Amino acid sequence: MSKAAKKSIWITAIALLLIGIAMWLRYISRSIDGTYGITQIRSGIYIILLSAWGLSVRNRIIQVQIRRYLLAISGLMIFWLVLRTVKYSVSMTDLRRYLWYGYYIPLLFIPLLSVWVARSLGKPQDYRIPFSKWLFYLTAGLLLLLVLTNDLHQWVFTFPDAGLSDDAYSYGPGYYVVAAWEILCAAAAMGMILLKCRLPHSRTFLCLPLIPFALSLAYCYAYVTRIRWVWVLAGDMTVAQCLMIVGIFESCIWCGLIPSNLGYDELLEVTDLPIQITDRDYRVQHASATMKEPLENRRLQQMTSDSLLLDENTLLKRHRLRWGYVFWKEDITELNKLQQRLEQTREELRDMGDVLAAENEQQAKWLKLTEENRLYDMMEKQTARQIGMLKRWLDELKETDDPGRARCLLGQVIIIGTYIKRRNNLIFIGVQQGEISIRELRLCLNESMENLTLHGVNCRISVKGEGRLSVEQAAQIYDLFEAVVEESLPTLQCILFFVDAEKTEKEIYLSVQCDEVLCHLKERFPGLMLEEEEGLSYLTWNMKKTGGEW
Repeated sequence: MSKAAKKSIWITAIALLLIGIAMWLRYISRSIDGTYGITQIRSGIYIILLSAWGLSVRNRIIQVQIRRYLLAISGLMIFWLVLRTVKYSVSMTDLRRYLWYGYYIPLLFIPLLSVWVARSLGKPQDYRIPFSKWLFYLTAGLLLLLVLTNDLHQWVFTFPDAGLSDDAYSYGPGYYVVAAWEILCAAAAMGMILLKCRLPHSRTFLCLPLIPFALSLAYCYAYVTRIRWVWVLAGDMTVAQCLMIVGIFESCIWCGLIPSNLGYDELLEVTDLPIQITDRDYRVQHASATMKEPLENRRLQQMTSDSLLLDENTLLKRHRLRWGYVFWKEDITELNKLQQRLEQTREELRDMGDVLAAENEQQAKWLKLTEENRLYDMMEKQTARQIGMLKRWLDELKETDDPGRARCLLGQVIIIGTYIKRRNNLIFIGVQQGEISIRELRLCLNESMENLTLHGVNCRISVKGEGRLSVEQAAQIYDLFEAVVEESLPTLQCILFFVDAEKTEKEIYLSVQCDEVLCHLKERFPGLMLEEEEGLSYLTWNMKKTGGEW
């Protein structure tokens, strides 16, 4: 029997012993007076058990979403027991009634959270419940509000004229709505769990989750029919249902429906890879049979990287876990032999005069590097002005203490940085494909528009047409947009940019609201027409007339 199995048996035995003690305390409390202390001890036992189970869920469950839901269920069950314990410890009628209403917090949300757990079974670790789940939370919240405000309307519980007390009441129509919600959620959760107990593409059925479910149904029947020995030993419905809920989810963990980090010992017994699992202090927790001698604690602490050469043919590797580390040895003997054979082959090729092939390979690499350098030089030349602007703004950003100025500089840095990135991307695409799609140009302009909008500029861009442009046409369109932005950026309030790419003569229209003078843009873009009217600048550019067919 593995170490993990023995540990599980001991934990289960201790839990059953504590449950037995609590049941015995309930039995003797029925035959003696002054049972307040016994009741508190019994409640404390169950609260400790549920807290321990929640802590174990936090340590064992791998999938983040399921772990959060189970922790929430554990917390709600503890909250339920605390409310019940306090309720039977006070004598004020109003306080007892509100504590009784508080039962419906776990009663409404535990079934709902169980549905989310059931939906997450068998899903990958990155699975998330759709956003529509908040509608269900809203429904449960409204039902809870209906219960908590019962004193105002008595739609859930009705009381006689003598007073508001949980000792004498009857059910209103709202109670049946609340009960229907609880039953539907619980039935949906159990239905999904039972469906997933059948392994796909086989007749195998996981029976373990059925056991606590069947016990829960049998207990409910015995409780409703008032079977005497059940009422004597386990007449506490709250505790019984909490334990059944724990049993159902625990059985799902044990049969693998809920992924956990159990079973290390069994895995390490069958693997032929030398593996050692330690805690954060490098103390050995698990080791495979092939790990003949545990690695020294001091040596593990001295590892500065995730791999270490132990000897000529053994490589030690490390990986960080949530609660420690896993170390394993890799035999690199075959890799060393292969390297030796490669060295021998290399010598033989050199002796046979095949150095020419290696020289050709080096020449190809040299040509590739030369082309890359040419591209980088082209990119640097095209964006040298913007790079200089970035450097000046970043230097100013380091020196400024004004938060407003800092935010303004950051916005300008993002805008210019986006242009540099997208402009270089156009260069790469142009070299690879020889032309630029209008869709790619539209993406460049839209990203610049988004950053301008974040900077507080009212910006709208429209590119009419599909198909492809020459590299020079696409670059000049984007350069014109960027030039207008750069010139007007300090006071730019609004910019409208329209490109009609369907015509043979590509036409560009801009409307800009700023305090800057844009007339000198005509020097960079010959044929650019500029009109100014009431604080607005209107720019028009026909690329064919300016030699746009590059």
